[in-house]
Amino acid sequence: MNKVKRLFLFPGMLLLVVITLVFTYSISNFADVSAAGKGSPSGKPNTVPAKVPVDKDGFDEQGRMVAYFGSPLIDGEVDEVWKKAPEVTPNHVSTDSASATFKALWDEHALYILAEVQDENLSVQSDTPYMQDSIEVFLDENNDKSQEYGVDDLHIRVNYENMLTVDIGNVEDYFSSAKVTDNGYVIETRIALKDIPENGKVLGVELQVNDAIESERAGSINVFDSTGNAWNDTSQFGEIVLAGKKKKQVSGLNPYDLINLVKSTLEMDFTLYKNSNIVTDAIGNITESTLINNKVTQSQIDEQYDALKDAISQLEMTEEAANEKYFEPVPDEYRMESDQPGTIQTLQYATPNLDNGTDDKKLNVYLPHSYDANDSSKKYNVLYLMHGGGENEDLIFGGPGESKELMKILDNMIANGDIEPLIVVTPTFYGGKNEPEHFHEELINDIVPLVETEYHTYAESASLDDLQATRAHRAFGGFSMGAVTTWFTFTEALDYFKYYMPLSGDSWALGSNAGGSKPVETAEYLADVVRESGYTPQDYYIFSATGNKDIAYPNLKPQIDAMKELTDVFNYSSDTSKGNFYFIDADGGTHSWYWQNQYIYDILPDLFENEE
Repeated sequence: MNKVKRLFLFPGMLLLVVITLVFTYSISNFADVSAAGKGSPSGKPNTVPAKVPVDKDGFDEQGRMVAYFGSPLIDGEVDEVWKKAPEVTPNHVSTDSASATFKALWDEHALYILAEVQDENLSVQSDTPYMQDSIEVFLDENNDKSQEYGVDDLHIRVNYENMLTVDIGNVEDYFSSAKVTDNGYVIETRIALKDIPENGKVLGVELQVNDAIESERAGSINVFDSTGNAWNDTSQFGEIVLAGKKKKQVSGLNPYDLINLVKSTLEMDFTLYKNSNIVTDAIGNITESTLINNKVTQSQIDEQYDALKDAISQLEMTEEAANEKYFEPVPDEYRMESDQPGTIQTLQYATPNLDNGTDDKKLNVYLPHSYDANDSSKKYNVLYLMHGGGENEDLIFGGPGESKELMKILDNMIANGDIEPLIVVTPTFYGGKNEPEHFHEELINDIVPLVETEYHTYAESASLDDLQATRAHRAFGGFSMGAVTTWFTFTEALDYFKYYMPLSGDSWALGSNAGGSKPVETAEYLADVVRESGYTPQDYYIFSATGNKDIAYPNLKPQIDAMKELTDVFNYSSDTSKGNFYFIDADGGTHSWYWQNQYIYDILPDLFENEE
């Protein structure tokens, strides 16, 4: 058995070898990172002094954290370089069973955060990441306090077992290490920065500790945010100022991108590829090239990274593997404002409630840039998109004049020709009969007739016959409880919608979370609805998605697997000309709109693909 094959019998051991070798040979190359200095890399005067006075809690006179220049090893051990960093004691504590301090460093590539948590009762029992003992990092690199998270913002979480979850951001940009101590745990986190930092730069930041007791969160510890809303509002962040870099100082080595790439590569299913040997050979070469060097240089690390990336790009899928629908992240430029923006309008209507009365409600409508109210010759497909539990109709798009992330994604996809212009409607299941299982009544009787007679759609009138005749130009989707609503719409309104997009939520037709507790029975129920309807598999499509770190995953994934077995009804394929059903299983995806917007980006090109 050759060396590479032996290593692949123990992938964790190979990863440990790579990490150990890189760290061992690079530690002697780490730069002198003392705090004193007189200039910035550009030669301009510092905007802050080399040493910044801080108070007893570690904040400067403006209430900011201070980070000095330094490149620690992210290995769970508190290196000497951390001694220069001011220790920050958080201001806002809502727990009696934990305490914590934070420190920060920076170099030309990254921000480093050290959290030392005192907590003698550690737990990761909950399936919900923020209800585990963990730390969270929120960063607004441009410090523009935009409220809504932008392309420069992130929100990550690391528990004491070093499980990283990313609510907002690119998982490849983060590296962490955790260690349990006698009285708690230590977490080191490295966050790659998009722009090259320098002395005096101020970043928006919030740091949080989640204190868990068994399966519940007992409280939290926050450095700046007293509202508990930083997860949804970057204006609640505090600030951190960068200081202490000398003119000739350079950053320490960056092995972290390579380590992350090796780790993610080892987690790949190599049975999906015809030529997986090119990747296994590339990983073997990384180990061999590291072994023969006394010291590792950054250029050698970068060459190894590029070689492995190139090998991955050459992988060829088997025919079976090509059947899967794979997650593709939204490009950063699609999260920016388009020069062809759509508009948001609001419609009002009344609908029956459960008290024999009526409720006044509203919904929002996205109209593409090309929409012309005076041109009735152009018809538009319509996607009805539902929010999650505790949210409302304004969550997805806001209202008129606003431009949230999904609107930007839609604008850019349409402008670049990725999808045909369409109308997107965001209602709410709250109000009226107030439950996802009843929402289909309001949808068919009130919402669809209102929308599709107000705008240029394929429906000739609001009659049920006309709505049924144009079902091929209508889709329904939703997130979380919106996905539950989507499954109910599938079972109760199949005559009126051809396309369904349930995201991070299972069918509750047989009870709450039945997709996980009764997956086979749930799948059979859904199949029987179709069988009794008389529709063929070409008459409906289900495009579903969630992430493997999502709290919905344990319920949705078993249901999807059970549906795959019912091939007379659900033909599984990413090729919509061959099948009517697929599932995106996103590695690292959590229960947040950051991920849902990306699933929508991946699925949208398959909606209405072949409709005339």
